[in-house]
Amino acid sequence: MCIDANIDTKLTFKELITKSNALAMALIERGINKSDTILTFAENSIELAIVIMASVFLGTTLYPISPIANVYELEKLFETLDSLVVFTSQSKSNAMKTILNNHKSKAAVKSVFMVNGVFGNYITFDELLKEGHNKCLPQIPYFAVKDPRNETFVILQSSGTTGVPKSLLISNYSVVAYLHAMKSDIESDFHKNNIDGQPVFGHITPFGCVSGISSLLGYIFCGFSVVIFREYSEELILKSIEKYHVHILFITPAFGSALILGPFAGKYDLSSLRVIVSSGAAFTESVGKAIVNKYDVLLQEIYGMTEAGIITHMPYFNNGDEYMAGNLGQPNNNVEIKIRDTVTGESLGPGLGGEICVRGPMLFKGYLNNPLATSEAIDDEGWLHTGDIDSKNSLNTKRLPLKELIKYETIAVSPTEIELFLLTHKCVAEVAVVGVKHETQSQWVRAYVKVKDGMSVTEEELKQYVADNLNEAKQLRAGVVFVDHIPRTTIRKVDRRYFKQLIANELIKSQ
Repeated sequence: MCIDANIDTKLTFKELITKSNALAMALIERGINKSDTILTFAENSIELAIVIMASVFLGTTLYPISPIANVYELEKLFETLDSLVVFTSQSKSNAMKTILNNHKSKAAVKSVFMVNGVFGNYITFDELLKEGHNKCLPQIPYFAVKDPRNETFVILQSSGTTGVPKSLLISNYSVVAYLHAMKSDIESDFHKNNIDGQPVFGHITPFGCVSGISSLLGYIFCGFSVVIFREYSEELILKSIEKYHVHILFITPAFGSALILGPFAGKYDLSSLRVIVSSGAAFTESVGKAIVNKYDVLLQEIYGMTEAGIITHMPYFNNGDEYMAGNLGQPNNNVEIKIRDTVTGESLGPGLGGEICVRGPMLFKGYLNNPLATSEAIDDEGWLHTGDIDSKNSLNTKRLPLKELIKYETIAVSPTEIELFLLTHKCVAEVAVVGVKHETQSQWVRAYVKVKDGMSVTEEELKQYVADNLNEAKQLRAGVVFVDHIPRTTIRKVDRRYFKQLIANELIKSQ
């Protein structure tokens, strides 16, 4: 069962199958092909879950986009794609209209449909369901998957460290491997916490990101009930845990802080919670310990990356255990781990400062239209090079310094992408973007800017320039600092080590 907490609406598995079948039939009659890609740009909803399952029934490729994506980013993305069948929502329809006014973007799109609401002459969701009503797919998937290891099931966006995010190709085979691993993980959670009967999950991340889409497919595959949220609201999430008796909650580090420090902490009965799972960044030591001890739950902080099939490691902290921030925990099912010396390439033992490499059936196929980047990510022996370094402190806690990425809540942001965008401003000569530690939201973005000679621009003007074009995670919340020069390495790259040292002791407090 899928429960939409915002409007208190429920969808049974029987209804999900019936409506997904009807939607798939409507799309077939409208001419969808095996080579088409169903692209979604909408907030979480029951209707969006139906679109995703219809794609599964059809055997077409799915490309879910995060609802926080902005026009600038989507225009760039659409220029790399073709033969798109787009589903968007009422709240995103104006953005989609703007995107389609760009002739390069419009050329990639075959048709646009609504998942909710009405906009212009776009076909509504209800109209599609009526078109496919009482019609039955002759086979599932409708378009046969003849080569599951190589045919693309879903395309997801990477965060990217060298500019605009890349499109990752995930095969049918990889998704099946992930689903079986997830089922094993969840059954282990049930055993550890004596959860009987039908568990209820709560999930707050959008289906347009890797944790959202993979978890949704997992809930459906395992036959579990899930409560979804159209938008982030601390009170609604807490209220829904009480109302729907949620057992397992997937959260962000920011919401973990809200469980302890937020204005609604203690207002609702959360006694049904048995497991809390977080991804994207580690909690602070104090928050992690407080969650484990206050709520008597199993706390899991998963580590992974989209290229690796989302989860590669998962630690377990029971009530009474000593919480260790940043602990990697055990390798996940279907995952091999190797620690590689970054100089010699030889294998090392754990905690010796080598690069973490992973291998297994869940790995992505490669980057769309980018074989060079693919070969740099996965070597000839099938090992994915994560770019993260394995180290340990005196307590043998493995820790992962992230590469160059900035983490806003659970969202990984490429500083290079923001730098490249800011360089399009007529007054900006050079720029370096960094992430400044924030008390509850992981990191906030800051730009160090050198202005062109004879030009002038204010901090607010640059903030507004970013606000008008880039998504919520990429806003310059930590401000703009004007400098006389940008330090660079010997090969003229921005010297990120210099800026990291500059802000090493800075912590932005919550207002």
